[in-house]
Amino acid sequence: MAGCRIISAGNEALQIRTGELPVLIDNLRAASTIVVALCHGVSRIIPLRPDQNPQDFDAAEVLTIGESGGRQLPGFEAGNSPALLVDILSRKPRNTIAMRTSNLTRILLECERAVICSGMNVRSVASYCTGRDICIVAAGGSRGQAEDMGVALALAALIGGASYDPAVLACFARESEAARHLQSLGFQDDIDYITGCGQFAVVPVYDGREIRNAELRP
Repeated sequence: MAGCRIISAGNEALQIRTGELPVLIDNLRAASTIVVALCHGVSRIIPLRPDQNPQDFDAAEVLTIGESGGRQLPGFEAGNSPALLVDILSRKPRNTIAMRTSNLTRILLECERAVICSGMNVRSVASYCTGRDICIVAAGGSRGQAEDMGVALALAALIGGASYDPAVLACFARESEAARHLQSLGFQDDIDYITGCGQFAVVPVYDGREIRNAELRP
């Protein structure tokens, strides 16, 4: 029988057991940005290693996304905003994104393989993970992890055959400390978009090098 457990990422190395597939959740906002990217023409996303810089990529071909503490990093074309990303890609489509964020990309680089989940694709991820041994990882951050634990509980419920109320899931995000911080920075549109946009049929899978939609992998 397949197993499912939930852990917090914290600041230490992930404790993934042999045979488990990590499912990484960073609802506000990196996982949601990745979901939106793969649904708007992007086919691959590269998590940047510490020794990589946005200047290493051709801006005509690669959109660079950089964020720390909710703010856009210098030298990157865009910040970690799923709502703004839709507009950016509609004006200048790109096939590839190179990405650095406060929490998710750091955790990804510890993994050989992982699935990425937000509240926007939790149903598709649940279908993909059913029958597998998984470890659900709430990325969290310096402002807690309520928004990620809400998605983790919804994912575990769906895998177990239970239902969940999307309105409750939205409350976990809207009432979190992370949401209040984003509001203070002027990103209320991101919170509204993530909690009100519905479900996307996409399963981002990281293979140790890049992220692609599971259904589009060779």
